[in-house]
This record gives sequence, structure tokens and C-alpha cells, in this order.
Amino acid sequence: MKTQDKISNENGNWYIAEIIEKCEPVDRNEKQDLRRVTTWGNHHLIKAKSAKEAFEKAEKLGKEAEYKFVNTDKIEMEWIFVGVGELIPIYEEFIEDGAELMWTDYGFISDRKTNRMARSKKEILNGIKPKPKLPKNGK
Repeated sequence: MKTQDKISNENGNWYIAEIIEKCEPVDRNEKQDLRRVTTWGNHHLIKAKSAKEAFEKAEKLGKEAEYKFVNTDKIEMEWIFVGVGELIPIYEEFIEDGAELMWTDYGFISDRKTNRMARSKKEILNGIKPKPKLPKNGK
């Protein structure tokens, strides 16, 4: 791999932060905590000198992404930052094609449960939406 295709992580200053956000009507019953809301966990690559700084950067990204819009049913909606779901340090020395960025310890579980975790190529590829094309002005 060419050097320019690698990002150095020798100082261990790269993190993956999961930013949790929800979308719901602006006019809603805040007291109803069992209401259904569209919820996303977005993973961001963050460069920081410490985990604390990475967490604070993740919070800032989440707050800056909040916005309101009117949906096709003419209902005013808003995306709201909920919080940081995960903050994962990247331990690889270089971030490059094939580098391990995230992992999950599922614990000591049955072989059957383990084998059910993998999905078929078709199932995975059908779940990936194509990147939307932006207008020429970038918005």
C-alpha cells in the first residue's frame, strides 16, 4: 500500500464515536417516553489527544447536526442529538485498507448464536443504499 493511503496512528489519537440522534415531530408529548422515534447511531472518525477530548468533539458534532425540517406530510420535524453511544479507541498503528477499526466482545455464547450473527452477502448488500448525488453547488 502506498504511504499516502495510510493515516498514522502511532500516537493512538484516533477514535470512533457513535453519535445517537433521533427524529420526531417538533410538536410532541415530552412526557410520553414510550413514544416511537426514528433513531440513528452514526459512527464518526475523530482525532483527539485524549478520550476526554474525543468525547467532547463527538458531543459538539452531534449538537451541530441538529436541525428542523417539514416532512412530506407537512409536519415540522427535528433531528435531535441524544448523546454519545460509544467511544472506541483505534489501536492499529496505521489506519489503512483492511485495518481493524472496531470490535465487539459478544462474550462466551453458544456456537448456534455465534453462527446466526453472520448474514449473507445478498442480505448485507441489499441493506446498503447508494450514496446520494449532490447538486453541483454541494448542497
